[in-house]
Order: sequence, then structure tokens, then C-alpha cells
Amino acid sequence: VCFDTETTGIDPLLSDLVGLSFAYTEGEAFYVPISENREEAQKQVDIFRPFFENDRIEKIGQNLKYDILSLRHYGISVKGKLFDTMIAHYLLNPELRHGMDYMAETYLKYKTIHIEELIGPKGKNQKSMRDVDKQVVCDYAAEDADITLKLKNMLEEEIRQNNFDYLFYEVESPLVYVLADMEWTGVRLDLDALAQLSEEFTAELQQVEAEIIAMAGEEFNVNS
Repeated sequence: VCFDTETTGIDPLLSDLVGLSFAYTEGEAFYVPISENREEAQKQVDIFRPFFENDRIEKIGQNLKYDILSLRHYGISVKGKLFDTMIAHYLLNPELRHGMDYMAETYLKYKTIHIEELIGPKGKNQKSMRDVDKQVVCDYAAEDADITLKLKNMLEEEIRQNNFDYLFYEVESPLVYVLADMEWTGVRLDLDALAQLSEEFTAELQQVEAEIIAMAGEEFNVNS
């Protein structure tokens, strides 16, 4: 089953869900708007918990790490085999772009609805998906799910033909979960230790610069 999340921003760790879209048959997709009220939103998302946490159902998507992290805010732990069209396309064509819009034009000869048409160009005046009419978001999100499913069916065959099955299914796809865990957990920094290192390295650099100038016999900008 292909799914996609629509959120209020581009950082999954800081954004809220606006909606969920699903597709399991080409040419047909479904969109579920998610409430702005957190308590109500949680109830809505929980309805889909049996699907997301069923490890026997393959999850298909474009940049699935983002969706996995978005759902963790709602206590959902996505499980099961993954098929990420972005990663599949990267393995097949590492030198090309891997966005869904580009792949849709390349593989399907189809021009998708671009997100900028909904929320405007990047910048401080860009709107949130929450501000867009629900029907417009529905059309956009459902198209995303449907197109991604169609791309999956084509890329899957290319993966097989190029003998990338092991690399894709056993290495790259499981790594999505690992990277999501790393991003969710974060990295703990010892700021005091880093500050001490900064002082030590600065002192060492100043000493090295002084030695270089002494060897040159005249003052000059060592960093030039």
C-alpha cells in the first residue's frame, strides 16, 4: 500500500500532520484530512495504526523517512517491508534528480501538481499546507499517492532487471528505519568539552601561524 503524509512544514520533527493519502490500485487514491486539534488528530491517526504497524504489509512511498518521522509524533511506529521510490530511482540513476515530479514526467509523461502551486515559492511568505483549501490538498495528496504507486510498479521491474534486488531490499530499504531512528534520537553534545577543544585548537593554530611567519621572516596573512 502506498501512503503519503501532508504536514505543516518541511521538518518532520517540527511539523504537524495535515492529512494522509493512500493508494493500493493504480488510478485510485484516498485522502484523509487530519484535525488541527491535537487530541482529535491523535484519534484519527490511531484508526490507521493497525495498517502502519502491521509488518506484513509493504509500505510504499517517496522519501519514506520523512513520513515515518512525521507519524512518530503521534506514537505510530511504521513497520514492514519498505519500497521508497526515491531510493530506488537513485540506485538506478544516481546522476539524475530523484523528485517525484521529475520521475512522473520521465516515466509517466505526466505533469504533477507542484506544491508551490498550493503554498507558494520558498521563503518567509510561503503558506502552510494547513492554510490551503481541503479539496485542493485532497487533489494534490491523492495524486502524490497514485503517482508514487505507479512509479513503484515501474521501478520495481527495473530493480529486478538490473539485479539490484539484494542491494535495494536488504541494504538500502532497511537503512531507512536506521536513519529515521538516528534522526529521531538525535546526538547529545557536551558543549563544555567542545568549548574547551575550541580554545585548545585556537591556541595550537596561533602557535603554528607564529612558527610559519618566523620561518618566512616577515609578516603575512597565513590564511590567504
